[in-house]
Amino acid sequence: MINKIVFSLAVTVLISTLLGLLFYSKFWIIFALGFILQFLFFYILNTVYENRLIEKAQKLKLEEFREQTKHFVLIECPCTEKVKQDVEVRFDKDIVYKCNKCEKNIRAIPDVKTLLQTDPIYFNNDRTR
Repeated sequence: MINKIVFSLAVTVLISTLLGLLFYSKFWIIFALGFILQFLFFYILNTVYENRLIEKAQKLKLEEFREQTKHFVLIECPCTEKVKQDVEVRFDKDIVYKCNKCEKNIRAIPDVKTLLQTDPIYFNNDRTR
């Protein structure tokens, strides 16, 4: 780790020195300016790169969430072939799928039923014989 830091600083000093030698009359000003500009350039470059990585990670998480929320149900085609196939069930839009055998468009309607929850009359401890 220390070797990489020393190597990076040596390259930065070398490039700043070369820039300063191009304008020999104002060597120290150009050297300092080149040194500072290199740090600023790579700081901005790394920030942009890091933001792109964060954006890609968030898109992947969103895609993973979408895939996890998909629900598939095994549905039997009402045609004479009675072919069963997996169909994605969504409650926010109509479910229309194409049968693999008869190749007709079929509409499926999801049905949600409610049941009254009851408590048992006798519990394990209170049973009478």
